Amino acid sequence: MKNTFRVLLALLCALPAAAALKEAALRLPDALATAPRLPVQGRQGWKLLERLEFGGLTVHDVQRSLSKGGDLAIAIPGLGYEGSKRRQTFLFKVDGPDLPAWRGAAATNLRRRALDVGVDLELHNKSGFMALLSPDAQADVQWTLDLQEKGERPLVGTLSRDDVIVTVTGTNKLAGTILPLGETTGYIFEVKGRPLAAVEVINHGAVWFAPDLDPALRAPVTTAISSLLLFEELRQTLPE
Repeated sequence: MKNTFRVLLALLCALPAAAALKEAALRLPDALATAPRLPVQGRQGWKLLERLEFGGLTVHDVQRSLSKGGDLAIAIPGLGYEGSKRRQTFLFKVDGPDLPAWRGAAATNLRRRALDVGVDLELHNKSGFMALLSPDAQADVQWTLDLQEKGERPLVGTLSRDDVIVTVTGTNKLAGTILPLGETTGYIFEVKGRPLAAVEVINHGAVWFAPDLDPALRAPVTTAISSLLLFEELRQTLPE
């Protein structure tokens, strides 16, 4: 009996350690839970000669600008003002055996203004991400990825061309827990509430496509996913 108790105690003590070793993962919609998981290679943080791969596809020819912008701080007795703005742009190309080459041109913008009157009062705290996506051989066929964020919540918006609209929703939810993460874990692509694809942007990254994804949407959705795997959060460049 004592030996059984010791074994149970050891197992209970090991559970927190095992949970800590398990890598955090995006919480998927039920409709994508059985879709193949396509791990991403290349997201190692090195920004020179960036090259990503997932599901037989390659994201390459990445040309990224430096983060540009400025900061302004004004302090007078009893009142302080802080303002910051940032902008970064990048170009990229994605292709593979079953995907003709597509190109993307993306831009990230961030603006923040706040007053300090003993407590911080935010006047403006908003960022946005936009990408123009098109087939390499048909530059006039253009899709627009337009995402907005306010108050440091995950980006949300649309991927669209003419009257075709795909909803793109950022999330901070994690698999296996009700507790949110303090950063965006991934993005879900949907049409009229039906999940088409998902991309995990924490850790090394991963991608899921619904088995019944419309072939006409696969290329623009894949290119949009590629842009989100390259997207960098500019808030980390703000002064403390």
